[in-house]
Amino acid sequence: MSNPAKTLEELEHGPTVELKVYEVKPGRWHEFLHNWRKIVKLREAAGFKVEFAVADIPGRRFVWGVSLDGDFNSENVKYLGGDDRRAANVISDYVEKFEIPRVVYIPID
Repeated sequence: MSNPAKTLEELEHGPTVELKVYEVKPGRWHEFLHNWRKIVKLREAAGFKVEFAVADIPGRRFVWGVSLDGDFNSENVKYLGGDDRRAANVISDYVEKFEIPRVVYIPID
């Protein structure tokens, strides 16, 4: 017997997921990905989970999702203030624009 699907209201109280949407500067994919991979290692070392990453190369869009079981806000503040993370912030050199909304995780079952 399967569990009934949860409503959006119930899912809103689940894990926090940040959806990171970047527009990569023309001709900067190589440098962007090199630095992004460093950030992934830092995120994972801080307890975050990278849910997925996808690239729309012709559209120059890169989208990835980051989650955390626990207090995302306080852990994110600690992470962003860390010396290692500040040093890795050169990724902004390769991004033309970005948006980082918080989204609701919806299980597929």
